[in-house]
Amino acid sequence: MDRLLAKSYDQTRHKDGPPSYALLTQHSRDVATACDALSSIAGRAALQDAGLDEGLLEDFQYAVRLNGWLQDLGKASDHFQEMVSNPFELRKQLMRHEVISAALAWDDSLPLAHWFKGLPLSRPLRLMSLWGAIGHHRKFDEDTKPENCNRLRVRVTHDDFKAILVEMSDNLKVNPPDEFERDVVFAYSRREADTASGELGGFESIRDMQADFDELKAEFVEPSFRRMLALIKAFGIAADVAASALAKDEYRKGHSRTDYIKRFVHEKLSVGLTAKELDELAHKRLTSSRKRTRGAESNDSPSEGSNRDERDIFQSRVAQCGSDGAFLTIARAGCGSGKSIAAYRWAQAWCERVTREGRRNFRLFFCLPTTGTTTEHYKDYALESGIDNTALVHSRRDVDLMEIAQTALQEIATESDGDQQRAARQALAEMRDRIESLELWSTPLVVSTTDTILGLMANARRALYSIPAIMSGAIVFDEIHSYDDQLFGHLLVFLKNFPRLPVLLMTASLPEQRLRAIRHACPGLEDQCIVEGPPAFENLKRYVVRERVTTDEIDSAIEACVSKNGKVLWVCNRVDRANEAYREYRARFANRARMNVYHSRFQYIHRSRRHRRVIDDFHNVGEAAILVATQVAEMSLDLSADLLITDIAPVPALIQRMGRLNRRAMPSDPEELKKPKAALIQSLPPEEQAKPLPYERKEIETAWDWIGKLKVRGDPLSQKDLAETFAAVETQELNIEKFMKRAERNACFFSGLWRTRPGETRGDGYTVSILLQDDIEKCDDFTWNGEPSRNWIRKHEVSIPFKPEVLGWRRVGTVRCAPRDRVHYDYDEKSEEGTGAEWISPK
Repeated sequence: MDRLLAKSYDQTRHKDGPPSYALLTQHSRDVATACDALSSIAGRAALQDAGLDEGLLEDFQYAVRLNGWLQDLGKASDHFQEMVSNPFELRKQLMRHEVISAALAWDDSLPLAHWFKGLPLSRPLRLMSLWGAIGHHRKFDEDTKPENCNRLRVRVTHDDFKAILVEMSDNLKVNPPDEFERDVVFAYSRREADTASGELGGFESIRDMQADFDELKAEFVEPSFRRMLALIKAFGIAADVAASALAKDEYRKGHSRTDYIKRFVHEKLSVGLTAKELDELAHKRLTSSRKRTRGAESNDSPSEGSNRDERDIFQSRVAQCGSDGAFLTIARAGCGSGKSIAAYRWAQAWCERVTREGRRNFRLFFCLPTTGTTTEHYKDYALESGIDNTALVHSRRDVDLMEIAQTALQEIATESDGDQQRAARQALAEMRDRIESLELWSTPLVVSTTDTILGLMANARRALYSIPAIMSGAIVFDEIHSYDDQLFGHLLVFLKNFPRLPVLLMTASLPEQRLRAIRHACPGLEDQCIVEGPPAFENLKRYVVRERVTTDEIDSAIEACVSKNGKVLWVCNRVDRANEAYREYRARFANRARMNVYHSRFQYIHRSRRHRRVIDDFHNVGEAAILVATQVAEMSLDLSADLLITDIAPVPALIQRMGRLNRRAMPSDPEELKKPKAALIQSLPPEEQAKPLPYERKEIETAWDWIGKLKVRGDPLSQKDLAETFAAVETQELNIEKFMKRAERNACFFSGLWRTRPGETRGDGYTVSILLQDDIEKCDDFTWNGEPSRNWIRKHEVSIPFKPEVLGWRRVGTVRCAPRDRVHYDYDEKSEEGTGAEWISPK
């Protein structure tokens, strides 16, 4: 029997015909079922988070359900059916299936359009459903147009298509549309179309929709309309993920598809933390931290008790903001203040609050800016917390990646892409994101990079797929001072549009202009919820600053520190100079101190080993250590140096680097233990001063101004001195209105309206990830299509400074492969010594 397919399937296993999950009738039903389940369990929380009236819940649920039914009607096209019948052959389609779906519902000459416009929803809500459907693969905007290929026939007279329309109408509680008299045929344009027989021009159909939608966006000026639209889009995308990823699970579980999908969604999203678990996590970490900082014998000392009292007051003030129901809290405190413990106590307070309101699925997202800081926080807090199912990297136990990837090859492939291998890689990457996001639904404590949440503002896949979990949680954004303008703009838009989602922002130093920008986005921010660090810690005189030091002064300071078995941290702005300094001083001090170099030009597996070795060396009492590093030391390394040497850098970077100096000093320590320690600031080499990449010249000039004002204050200096002086040198006034408008434009999750394409989460960088030819030849971990697996690539990729020639190199997986004569990689597996990757100069 001829059936319409939504998915490809293994025809060798199903010789009697397609299994139900592959049928368009079943898949359409599955997506609508997932829409209902998601909006039922997470819809109310999402509306609350977005500051929308809970009375809109029924309309929201109806619109999400309509979105789900509309998504895949276009899969009835003969081009799509040919494609899924031959899943490993890349075939062009005149129009993508979701664009066809929208055209069928929008073209007034077709009966489905009359039905659509008569639905019991306001026009804005109907448009939200339609725009969600047409954008559910993030591939529709003003640049969308047909492919130049053969005519396309939409089999709207097929019994399966008719059955979908009847079931859809019944599910939406309306009468079904009039039947189509004949199949709908699209040519590339009207010029090629046989209009006498009713053929349509694909080019004109798309162009007319784009023009109509652009006019109708005037109805979405109100922020509440934009928020509702964004949520309907995201919930529809998440529902499609659930329905697709769970495609064949009914055969393993023995349940009806509808019941299984409902149960899966409800079970996954009903998982939550308890206040007791969060309290125990904080207590375990506090105990561990005390032992590591001063040794186990210090637990009961009066000094330590005094320090705990100071930090406990700070942490209690942060937690109180959660108890009081303040949706936004800012903790601004330096090193040693216990910000992370404060964050978990804040989360505990919110958990107690929502539990009293009857919710049992409270979850926490703890977000950090880099993979290094994320991994270390996960190890220190979540891994040994005793909480079931915490996540840094998500498992895939409930789904089968291979089967889904086979289904998705052409469905996900980018338009005009004739490269079958590249299309397969795209499919695998998207499917893995889908799978890991489904696992996140049932993970109550997630430690992740900031992109997991703020990627939502750029329509990032994983963030969109995770939205049901995000809307059920509380979020901590740590180290927000490190955000570039793009990421900070996304944060502002996120806060503005989710005003009732519990969020804690943490930072060591926050420029006043950025604080004003946060207040502009969140006018409800209360003064008592900007919590400063413990005064005794903030005022502790930790630093003696020496600027424009000479090489002789650096040599003398290192010699003195090493002779006392001290720890030296040397931070360079560029990798090449870090490697040069490492090689030179290793030759001098190899027999007297543990020497390491640490930067981003190592493969992940080697960088992880180096990271651990560096931390161990700095914790090893009685042996000198010298670490030469780059900017990665600013946040990724939890260590305390006795001497800091650093290039001049932007003020926030210098504050972070100084946060690694004398880090373990406590206010109540004996004078000898909390004695101020030297920070030596060196000028940039002459060749870098005009263009001090990766920074701007203005940033360096401001930093020298800052140091000059610090010297006026006089040595020694505290963290409070650093922050207050920073506020005094902010010379360039931030135009908050202009910055906010640009941020809202860049946040395409809200600004896209009828357009849905991925944007950028962070600003442009200066490096690119590559693979080495020698590693590829040794690879023993492949995917089904013969490419190195994604996990293997993550372990072996390495960053190098970008040069245009990289774009011409062979692509392997998602990255480029460097020819042997262009990139050298220095690392010895046995000794674990080496300086990483660098360009080879042409001969």
